[in-house]
Amino acid sequence: MGKSGGRIYSRGIFGLVMNEKLDTTKVDAALERAAHKSVFGTRGERSGRFMAPKAFISYSHDSPEHKSWVLKLATDLRAIGVDVVLDQWDLSLGQDVSLFMQRGISEADRVVLVCSSKYVLRSEKGVGGAGFERLIVTTEVVQSIDTTKFIPILRGSDPVKKLPSFLGPRLYVDFENDKEYDAKLVELAREIHGAPAVSKPSLGPNPFSGMVAQIAPSASASALAPEDRFDNSWFGAAESNARAGIAKLNFTGLMELRVGISQNLAKSQIELLNAVKQSEVRTFGWPIGITLENRDEYRPRPYGDGIRAEVSIGDKSTGRQSYDYWSLRSNGDFYLLQSLFEDTRTTSKVFFDTRIVRITECLMFIESLYNKLGAPSQTQVAVRVKHDGLKNRSLESVSPYRLVFPRSTTENESRSEIIAILGEMKRTRAEDVRKLLGPMFMLFDYSQFAPTVYDEIVRNFEQGKVI
Repeated sequence: MGKSGGRIYSRGIFGLVMNEKLDTTKVDAALERAAHKSVFGTRGERSGRFMAPKAFISYSHDSPEHKSWVLKLATDLRAIGVDVVLDQWDLSLGQDVSLFMQRGISEADRVVLVCSSKYVLRSEKGVGGAGFERLIVTTEVVQSIDTTKFIPILRGSDPVKKLPSFLGPRLYVDFENDKEYDAKLVELAREIHGAPAVSKPSLGPNPFSGMVAQIAPSASASALAPEDRFDNSWFGAAESNARAGIAKLNFTGLMELRVGISQNLAKSQIELLNAVKQSEVRTFGWPIGITLENRDEYRPRPYGDGIRAEVSIGDKSTGRQSYDYWSLRSNGDFYLLQSLFEDTRTTSKVFFDTRIVRITECLMFIESLYNKLGAPSQTQVAVRVKHDGLKNRSLESVSPYRLVFPRSTTENESRSEIIAILGEMKRTRAEDVRKLLGPMFMLFDYSQFAPTVYDEIVRNFEQGKVI
């Protein structure tokens, strides 16, 4: 990252107009589309299909000129799709500075450290904001020594280029030469967006093995049998905690989600929390994996094996009652139990289109979560969905545009399971939703819905629309 590759750029729309074409024009187009959506996109584009990476800029107030340069860098990054957090914008008079720095670093996808000579000196002596931020950064580096969250850049350093010792021997972007600013800006933006100028080619077969390369297991392979993955003490304990909580509100209906992956992870609690926050789909009601910060009792909590949150709203005076419980394990296991949205209106119905929307959201959340946690695209994802409290309810539609003849069921529970491939989940989403909900709809006197109905509702939700 210390070299620009000899590419030259000039300022223009979204901050960039290429005078010399890059080798990877498709990546350039994707980067520009991402920048446009992050600034001008709809709510759905920013929360569902696209979410701008968040970057916190850590620097020292060396001089007015240095502060102006950092402000320019932050402004240019925002113009090309990076959601920058900067004290000059986001810190107000009277605000807790330490809490601002702590949250800024912990909640960011990437942290850009502007390593001037004074920044290095102050951080290593533990003086001022740079010294405080060093403590936070050091903690995350110790938790995961190979983390790529922190990006050092050089600006205003001594002739001998030096990084803070707590960062170790990390690659950096050199912004010392103003003539190379545009090229270095693109280099930094590519790193934050995860859009490298040169991509690693796929690995080919061994030509000397005398064997034809085998295709990876299909989604129906038994390498990740749900019954083996889900029937363990961790999921059992999560269910026990959640059912005890929802029972206090006397809800009769609930939805349970269990997810496990074939690629075991080993993530810290802060990595888990950041991934959940960045994966929320804020289109319909409270999102899956809700992270409320305004009430201390609802905030996600760190535990020895991961994180979990419980949001129990039992305000009968206003009629607003709901329950959400979720837990994410350090190895990637995820558990969710929540009350049915339908019960905020009536306890005698299940809305088929609401269920399709909710399961679509679950799958979008799952796909984003494991991508954020760094799971490979070929990872198998086992998903189990269970609905409880169905007995004597009727299956209907919440939308006046979809007429459904009400049908009831005498069954109380429905459970379905699928195994998907992480890199294929977007392509197979509508079909996966049908597989997970079709068996439940069938319990309502053989109710079925055409694949086109699933496609329409799923695609609309992906675009941030609930119709």
